[in-house]
Amino acid sequence: MIVWLRHGQSTWNAAGRFQGHTPHPPLTALGLEQAYAAAAEAAPLGIEHVVSSPAVRARQTAVVVARALGLPVHLDPRLVEQGYGEPLDLVDARTAAALADVPNGTALVVSHGDVIALAVSRATGEPARLPDNGELQIVP
Repeated sequence: MIVWLRHGQSTWNAAGRFQGHTPHPPLTALGLEQAYAAAAEAAPLGIEHVVSSPAVRARQTAVVVARALGLPVHLDPRLVEQGYGEPLDLVDARTAAALADVPNGTALVVSHGDVIALAVSRATGEPARLPDNGELQIVP
């Protein structure tokens, strides 16, 4: 099972700025609260692995959740957000490749809105939907 988590609100989310591959925008105070709330929501799910985009906002979110679960965070650069002008089929392909390397068991994957929307749509056949900051989505 994959449990997707969109990173908490970043300073650039709050300002309405496009982040794409920009790695440095950190979480806001609200984003940190969202990460702690996600950790509490994830606690009963039997998470065995935590994998994250290396972008600061995703990594900060992943560390909060992983610490609460007593797990390490594994970073995968293929989970970064869609870059400016990057075709969605390329985002989908690199995300699928990253998922193929996730260990068996229940994994929490911390990433970004477009990446999660595409991956969940691909796995469920449902239309793509951009998740909110700090939102968990479970794909059995």
